[in-house]
Amino acid sequence: MNDSDLRYAFSCPNCAGSFSITLAKIPPVQARFGCPKCGKPMGFPSREEARVYVLLQAGAGAAPESAPAGPEAPSAPGESPAAAEKLYRIEKKGFENDAYDRRGMRNLIRTNGLNEADSIRHGDDAPRRAVEFPELKSLFELRKSARALPPPVCRKHTDQIAYYTCRDTGRPLCESCASEKKFGGTSVRVCEHCGGTVSEVPVES
Repeated sequence: MNDSDLRYAFSCPNCAGSFSITLAKIPPVQARFGCPKCGKPMGFPSREEARVYVLLQAGAGAAPESAPAGPEAPSAPGESPAAAEKLYRIEKKGFENDAYDRRGMRNLIRTNGLNEADSIRHGDDAPRRAVEFPELKSLFELRKSARALPPPVCRKHTDQIAYYTCRDTGRPLCESCASEKKFGGTSVRVCEHCGGTVSEVPVES
């Protein structure tokens, strides 16, 4: 398939509108543009990053990025509904209060937010290395074959690009997790998880 045959699905972080576009129409570099629905600015990956998203979605049998996340995601083949409802917890600094479904774990893996040696607990099971989970091991293999690494994603909203980083914890944050606060006559963005200040993630040209 060429870039005119592949479509990249995305959603607006402001109005939650869902859209898709052919890869051929995506600029070769990362950009910010107005949402087609609400007009508010939103980030967009480069064409190569979008291609990685599309191929990973197809290779993992994943739903489009605009699909809702949550513990009620569809079961994998051969997996019982009860098992699909179990959430993963990552025993790593900065992930203490977070729980992820399969889709969230996939987003963390493909953007290098999760490594093979990281300790993972699935439901009430004993913790194991991430690569020891068959459903996750295949995603690590896909990441190794990717031609480009997608930009980091927010640790809470893994379908949103992280534009900020908490200076205290290093936690990647999307715009909603780094809300603006007014102190006197000055507006600053702060981490909603710890209240610390944030830094903008540099945009690669």
